[in-house]
Amino acid sequence: MMYQEVISGIVRGVAGQLIHVEVEIRNGLPYFTMVGCLSKEAAEAKERVASALRSIGHPLPSMKLTVNLSPANIKKKGTAFDFPIAVAFLACLGLIPGSELDKICILGELALNGKIHGAGCCLPIILEARKRGIHRFFLAAEDQNSLEDMDGIQIIPMEHLSDVLDYFHGTMKNRTGLRKEWVPEEESEDFSDIRGQQHLKRAVEAAVTGRHHLLLVGSPGSGKTMAVKRIPTILPPLTDSQRLEVQSIYDAAGISRNIADWRCPVRMPHSSIPKGALIGGGQEPKAGEITLAHHGILVMDELMEFRQECLEALRQPLEEKRIQVNRLGWNYVFPADFQMIGTMNPCPCGFALEDGRCRCSQLKKRQYLRKLSGPLLDRFDMVLTVKEEKEPARPPETSKEIRSRVINNIQLEKERLAGTGCSFFSELKAEDVMRLCRPSAEVRELLETAADMKKISRRGIHKILKLSMTLSLMDGEDNICPVHVLEAMTFRNTGFVEEVAGDGR
Repeated sequence: MMYQEVISGIVRGVAGQLIHVEVEIRNGLPYFTMVGCLSKEAAEAKERVASALRSIGHPLPSMKLTVNLSPANIKKKGTAFDFPIAVAFLACLGLIPGSELDKICILGELALNGKIHGAGCCLPIILEARKRGIHRFFLAAEDQNSLEDMDGIQIIPMEHLSDVLDYFHGTMKNRTGLRKEWVPEEESEDFSDIRGQQHLKRAVEAAVTGRHHLLLVGSPGSGKTMAVKRIPTILPPLTDSQRLEVQSIYDAAGISRNIADWRCPVRMPHSSIPKGALIGGGQEPKAGEITLAHHGILVMDELMEFRQECLEALRQPLEEKRIQVNRLGWNYVFPADFQMIGTMNPCPCGFALEDGRCRCSQLKKRQYLRKLSGPLLDRFDMVLTVKEEKEPARPPETSKEIRSRVINNIQLEKERLAGTGCSFFSELKAEDVMRLCRPSAEVRELLETAADMKKISRRGIHKILKLSMTLSLMDGEDNICPVHVLEAMTFRNTGFVEEVAGDGR
């Protein structure tokens, strides 16, 4: 009896799952069987493997052949098991040293002539294998370009099954290939396009710097969507670990993205999106728009046009920064550390905040705002009512200027938050807020007065303080001042609902 085991993998949700491919050859009537909870395309591997081995002059022997994919209680889908099965057979036949396969992860589909095709979705599996101490990978050459520049791993690209024999015999040619350097597309939008609206620009810069969830409320044409579309031009770059994590999610979802892309993901789903597509799910759970916005921004333009169930589904991810989905007894965890930016009109006609222009009855206004529940509104750190402002005399700043300032301020922010486990002021817990901001007696009195007048809630006090810390950082101050608290209050106008709908909403 001959036995060999190699390592491969699949993607479950957005994470990689290592699979042990076991091959056994023993005496008996000629028979080839595969077990291990296989899908149809995975079970068809035996035909592709048999033909590929014949094409390189090493046909399978006329014996009892058994292939097991372990663990057997996980559904195996896809065609990436062809290559590892063939390599295991080569080891069983004594053509390559089986002892050297212990720390190699193998992925790829085989053609009948032995050519190796890319498996796709390799990055989640590679990241999981690296955690388990595996640093060498046999992959199709066409998968190589999407996995370059990764630390701690060795990618060995192969085009044909015979390359495996050449590799172990020391005769394999080096295939580095020509890698195309990734160049980001030029941004067509720029903040210099926005004339006036200094209050809005200041709010957007504060939201990006402190990573505060932002809701813009205003009449049609006031500049809400125009400002939101320009936010990607001032976002800081992803770190290397964040970039790989985002790329892994997009690979698992089957969405094209260059691994060298350092830009934060920005997702802007249409208001007709169903709940499953927003939070993720399905019989075989896939990432939704919330997870695709991980380490980036989820833009909900025209917030009130989204379904009620979609809006309420946002509450848990905004707090816990992850989504848990249970399917057939398996628990899938999708990361959801994102910043939310929403825009909305104050009423169906959009002019409730402008005197004499609204055409809506009080009943229509209340029905319209009913979707915006108190708990969801409270998740927003900043609620800004946008109105038209006069154009200033000085020329407007460009996105490049604002972005440079944002990057510098975020670096200072991380230095101030060292030891807290947080990267942004918005992530601070209540006890850390009071310890870090050290509010003066004047600031405390101002907040207490606002709370007594029902202008802000007790939870809102901490949100005001966190936003004040961001504003003081932007102004180059070490401690928050009353002027920062007052400005933060103007950026948190949660009372617009009463202003629009009236008492007894």
